[in-house]
Amino acid sequence: MANGTDTQSCAMTSMIVAAIAGVVIAALLMVLGDWRFIQAVFAGLIAAIIIGFILVRFLCSESTAKEDLENVRSGNAGAAAASASATAAVAATSATATAADAAPQAETAAEDGAASRAQAATAEASATTSGGVEIKPSKPLAGQAELAARKGTWKYEAPEAEKKAPAKKPAAKKAPAKKATAPAADKPAKAKRAPVAADGKPETLAAARAGGADDLKLISGVGPKLEGMLNKLGFWHFDQVASWRKKEVQWVNDNLEGFKGRVERDDWVSQAKILAKGGETEFSKRKKK
Repeated sequence: MANGTDTQSCAMTSMIVAAIAGVVIAALLMVLGDWRFIQAVFAGLIAAIIIGFILVRFLCSESTAKEDLENVRSGNAGAAAASASATAAVAATSATATAADAAPQAETAAEDGAASRAQAATAEASATTSGGVEIKPSKPLAGQAELAARKGTWKYEAPEAEKKAPAKKPAAKKAPAKKATAPAADKPAKAKRAPVAADGKPETLAAARAGGADDLKLISGVGPKLEGMLNKLGFWHFDQVASWRKKEVQWVNDNLEGFKGRVERDDWVSQAKILAKGGETEFSKRKKK
């Protein structure tokens, strides 16, 4: 019994040593080889199994054989049988591992053999063809000769109408017509205004034009009395007020008795420019309403 315990202790010690070696190998693969955790663990497990098998095979088997011999000599058949069973189990495990390792090698060898046979067959066929062996054609199919006779050659020819008709050229794009511009000499020159009079008096009218006088009361600051005074001075239309220049404005201010400074204060000139063009000011809109 003591001998069986020693054998089990040897196998257990061997497996523990193999497990530690597998852990060390897995750690080295992760640290030094940059392996992933699962890959390193799997590799460490395989290494532990192999190392354990080697240790049990070479360390424990020798001691087991010795123990079996001693048990036989001493007549301890039960211990010998147990030792033999343990040895058989180890041998079976070794055979299984060896078979598992040999399976991929056998498959690879089979694939290599198939490839070699295929290459040999190809080389043989090539040698047969290059050796001048005549390859007999297969029997012609029914109707093959008739089909070959009908084949002939065919070429597309355009109809006569298409041949005679000339190809139409794309219509040229018409250049956009340039707008005629009158030469500078033909353009009517703007009439030059007469210079301001020495006394600053603007141009005046003796009476309103044929169309009638403008309603000067539409200018903000011009009431009925001021409109009458402007008419007496010779101003009947918006364009007259709109044309006043600085010195002329001063003359009008000086000649409006009791209303001096109203022209500039109410800005009659700016309002008159808008009204002369047909526009409306805020004051004129309210006035018309």
